[in-house]
Amino acid sequence: MTDQFDFESFKQAAIKGLYEGKPLTGENGLFAPLLKHFLESALEPGRRSKGMDSHLGQTRQTGQNRRNGKTTKTVKSSAGLLVLTKPRNRSGTY
Repeated sequence: MTDQFDFESFKQAAIKGLYEGKPLTGENGLFAPLLKHFLESALEPGRRSKGMDSHLGQTRQTGQNRRNGKTTKTVKSSAGLLVLTKPRNRSGTY
């Protein structure tokens, strides 16, 4: 992820949204940014997740598949459509 998730800003915006009567979940709910951050963190390689590392370890025996930057993916969730930034590999198999 290129930008850090600012939990304090999220918390302040969520509290303000609660006072304004905005929903917690669902389309454009207050928890959508937190869900987006959680999903991106789960996909991110390194100490947070072994997903990409495990995947590349399995494919490395058959070819030279390596990390290749980031890409975006739109996923449908209970919080509506979320545009996630996820790691990419050369073969595009992750």
